[in-house]
Amino acid sequence: MKVIPLDMHTPNEEVAAAIGFFDGVHKAHQTLIHTMKHQARKRGLLSAVITFDRHPRSVLQNMDYKYITPLSRKIRKIEAYDIDILYLIRFDKDKAAMDPQSFIDTYLKNVRVLVCGFDFTFGYKASGTKDLLQRQTRFETIVLDKQTYHGDKIGSTAIRTAIYEGWVDKIPTILGEYYTIEGTVIHGSKKGRTIGYPTANIDTHEYLIPKKGVYATRTHVNGHWRDSVSSIGYNPTLNLKDTLSVESYIFDFEEEVYGTNITTLFIERIRGEVAFDSKDALIRQIDQDVLDAKRILEHYHHKRMP
Repeated sequence: MKVIPLDMHTPNEEVAAAIGFFDGVHKAHQTLIHTMKHQARKRGLLSAVITFDRHPRSVLQNMDYKYITPLSRKIRKIEAYDIDILYLIRFDKDKAAMDPQSFIDTYLKNVRVLVCGFDFTFGYKASGTKDLLQRQTRFETIVLDKQTYHGDKIGSTAIRTAIYEGWVDKIPTILGEYYTIEGTVIHGSKKGRTIGYPTANIDTHEYLIPKKGVYATRTHVNGHWRDSVSSIGYNPTLNLKDTLSVESYIFDFEEEVYGTNITTLFIERIRGEVAFDSKDALIRQIDQDVLDAKRILEHYHHKRMP
């Protein structure tokens, strides 16, 4: 897959394209991609995805926006669908100020078939809609209906809500897979070692972090998936922190992995964050957390997941 950055210039290739922000590359996004690929094959066109390098809120509201799939992971997920070209529009205030027709004339000039969602918007104050796209004569626009699961819309908002609330076990039904966070292992306080539970602390960078608490997880480290239990919070018992940390105790694992990139897959929330009266009380709870995680993971493995 070629990744072609776009900054106020027109793509040269004639393509069938799916357009959207694609945060998460969830099941509705996957339907967009599959529909586009069918049209590309049918018409003998290259397949393309048109997306943006950052969320508009990060620019318009100067927000430290957190993602289901930060850009590098989003690119890898889209590449897995065997796409010919990914057009990456650099979003800034000039792009936000473009009137919708100028956006079409600049970025969609050589598109022959465009596939978008029913609620896709673009251009100044999101004033461009599917209706404007369907009025264009240079290309055909295919608008997909709302994708639902048990009557609820499949979308990034539903996934973000599930992450915020800690409902990570519900996420595969709308994302198509369990929620994962990738990051480099960084040095922490190392207090876990003193109680027999050394943890790998992850630099979560741009990722949306699940609700504080303890989770049954799987951790991909040094080329292998391993069972683990992960804590998200401020370490109120051993070392109260100012910033949220994500740290994993990996079962039967003693290797030093500082500076290594690892992936944590969240399977089920076990409990919320608690401040304990003593170190011994904390150890007893972690002992129980490990038992609970192993029970959950045993069920997970029976489903033959990664």
